[in-house]
Amino acid sequence: MMHSSRNELKTGKRPLQQQYRSFNAGETLFSEGSAGRELFIIHEGRVGIYKDTPDGRVELARVEKGGIIGEMSLLDTLPRSATVVALDRVRTVVIGYAQFQSVMQAVPVWLQSIVKIVVSRLRDANRRVDRTALRNRERGLVALIKLLLPVFRREIGSVNALPRDTVLVEAYYVCRLRKKETEQLLGNLEKRSIVTGFENDGVNYIGVPDSEVLGLFEEYLILKDRRQTFKEVAIPPEAVNILSNIVYVAQKLGQETDEGTSLLKSALAEDLSLNDSGQLDKQLLDLRRRNLVNLLPAENDTAVIFRKATLGRIKKIQEWLPRFSLELQ
Repeated sequence: MMHSSRNELKTGKRPLQQQYRSFNAGETLFSEGSAGRELFIIHEGRVGIYKDTPDGRVELARVEKGGIIGEMSLLDTLPRSATVVALDRVRTVVIGYAQFQSVMQAVPVWLQSIVKIVVSRLRDANRRVDRTALRNRERGLVALIKLLLPVFRREIGSVNALPRDTVLVEAYYVCRLRKKETEQLLGNLEKRSIVTGFENDGVNYIGVPDSEVLGLFEEYLILKDRRQTFKEVAIPPEAVNILSNIVYVAQKLGQETDEGTSLLKSALAEDLSLNDSGQLDKQLLDLRRRNLVNLLPAENDTAVIFRKATLGRIKKIQEWLPRFSLELQ
């Protein structure tokens, strides 16, 4: 049945007709392997997403009101990668191929390219994991969340978030994680406070309060597999303190350069009221040895060059490492 209304997806052309389609409980919206020429926005009810495996049909996720299904096949025109079944009475808004393409024409070319690249990478990942499962599934899930954020991110309040169902579905395709495994891994990330789970307008989300912390955790897992740890762990408190002083003074007296922030050693000594220049020289040489600063001659003085992000990284590693290393079931 067709209902005429102004489409929320603006095209600059005459208003497009919006198509609604209803399904009874148990009815299939589309099947794995079928051609995909439309996507569905769940307006009422719930659907289940299923994958047929040698061990039988596996439920990947359940999508409720506000969720979108079938978008990948509409973007790359490849066959459906899963079966979607109505769990109860479902009403959907249907976006057909022609309607979708008319909207995409109004999207900047660079954004179209990004979307196509991400979809292509997800499809390629699906094919690769069909041959070999990821050894470290926790690391795989973290990497997947990082991959999904630029495309599916929604800013809710001050938190970047992903629809939980999107994570559950793609975790199966990319990491070969079943729903139960993904939920357990997400629960562990929540216990470490790396992500948060919450509901907004009836939709469940995975929030990522700090994407840098998420990236550090992935780095931690890589190092752990190699039986290594962050090199920043070996930096003594005295070195962190002098670097903190450099950053503090540079906020007032430093200059931004292509190499980083530059601060004269004499300005640092004067602001900190240091009389023992020899001790300061020793501390700066120690920081250079640790690759935390660079020292360059500058007209009867020395320029201390550093990156502001370095101190933030050190402090975050020191703050978060105990949570990263928590032993969880």
